[in-house]
Amino acid sequence: MSIKVRREIVELADKMVRYGLARSRNHAFNILIERGLSEVKREVEYWENVYRRVGELKRKGVKLSHGGLNELLARDRQR
Repeated sequence: MSIKVRREIVELADKMVRYGLARSRNHAFNILIERGLSEVKREVEYWENVYRRVGELKRKGVKLSHGGLNELLARDRQR
């Protein structure tokens, strides 16, 4: 099945995949349908801010290390 959606929705789906909130565009569209646009936008904005802040810290020379947070987040998203 194919559907036409606004460019904004496609970009949001791509961001969901980029930030690990969805496994694929198809998965992202299903999440959007199930949760609704406004809830998904809030979550994507949150992660955009996290990535932006991390980038700012790296540019300032702050050495970042992690104790497996990415793995914990990935496992949580799979539930």
